[in-house]
Amino acid sequence: MKLQIEIWSEERKFSKNANVLLNESVISFKNSAYRSSLLFSYLFFLTLLKEIIIKSTKPVAIPQGRWDNIIAKLQSDETWEKAVYEEIINNSSPIFNINDDIRQQFKYWKDRRNDCAHFKDNNIEPHHTESYWSFITSNFSKITIEGGQESLINKLIRHYDPTFTPPDANVEYLVKEIEFSIDKANLQFFWKEMIERLDEWGLLFYSESNISKLLKKIFEVCSEETKESLAHYLKTEEYGYDTRFIYIYPELIHYFEYSPSEVREIWRKKVLRNESSAYSIYATLLRNQLIPTSEINESINYIFEKISNYKPNDEQTHLALAGNGFGELIFEVAFKQKRLGDWFNWVNPRADLIAYYIEKYPLKDETVEIICEMYTRDKYSFWLSERLVRIFKENNTKKSEFHSIATKNGNVIPTELQ
Repeated sequence: MKLQIEIWSEERKFSKNANVLLNESVISFKNSAYRSSLLFSYLFFLTLLKEIIIKSTKPVAIPQGRWDNIIAKLQSDETWEKAVYEEIINNSSPIFNINDDIRQQFKYWKDRRNDCAHFKDNNIEPHHTESYWSFITSNFSKITIEGGQESLINKLIRHYDPTFTPPDANVEYLVKEIEFSIDKANLQFFWKEMIERLDEWGLLFYSESNISKLLKKIFEVCSEETKESLAHYLKTEEYGYDTRFIYIYPELIHYFEYSPSEVREIWRKKVLRNESSAYSIYATLLRNQLIPTSEINESINYIFEKISNYKPNDEQTHLALAGNGFGELIFEVAFKQKRLGDWFNWVNPRADLIAYYIEKYPLKDETVEIICEMYTRDKYSFWLSERLVRIFKENNTKKSEFHSIATKNGNVIPTELQ
């Protein structure tokens, strides 16, 4: 059975040299050689940090001569371990952007390393190695030359670059690094930077994309505190990221824990920013019973009035709207009030919506009569007519329903709809 440290290491694909040291540590641990295990773990971690330095470019604030001297020491078998340790604990002119708490913990583990190497009086038990492994996994992502946040964003950019990473590669191991790389106080700034740099074309606003899948994975695997932080950022971001996100993933709406006033803001304001998705987002609110019963009539009338150029575009949305009187509202306004006579100002912008009603809802006598009468006028909505012709051509059942009602009531079926 693999230990957690082995699984953690395999996910990150470290170098051969580092893996050899970790393997020696694990073998020693499983054979109760705990001093050896802790010592090899220490060397494993410092090897990782050495490789980070060697692969990095010189920080702007570090003089070239000092940087060259560090690299030279790291390439020597006699001096590399001491050089890495000195740079980790250096807080006067550091190359590592880490907090002092991590530096202090390194000093503690350096002392435990010496206990092992020099066989000092302090006992080394299994829990020492396990605690050190926990220290490694909790802090590795934070220890970077340019800082944990910048490093993680760069890793994510590389992950989504097909030059380096296959499209189906699992991003979960990078998502988990958020917990350890980013201070909780800096999460709001991190979300902003991450989304802006990974979503430079604004694809989050239109469809499922790399950035939307990444946000979904964060909600699936991160801690409650991190999820709450992300939800707060998406809700308060000025462009309404939260509504775009729940349009793509309506099943994740519960993570936002909307208050009644926030729900009201969504259907009165936020959905109007992107009308093509408005009905879907509004239906998600209905399905999750987030709109108070006393406000449903008001909200459905408001949405009907404001979102005139689009129609509900999926079955789930249709069912949610139908269950709350949307069809009756269209019938009342379009047919009982006989608004089809206002063919230019009122009907043309709502041609898709009226055609949707005729296709999706049972036809009433008044509906058929008014449509037949519409065609007798010199001027009527050709936009609506085109959509009705298309429906009758593609849906024989609806065409037969229309013809049956018209024949029963003596309505003259328009030539266009025969």
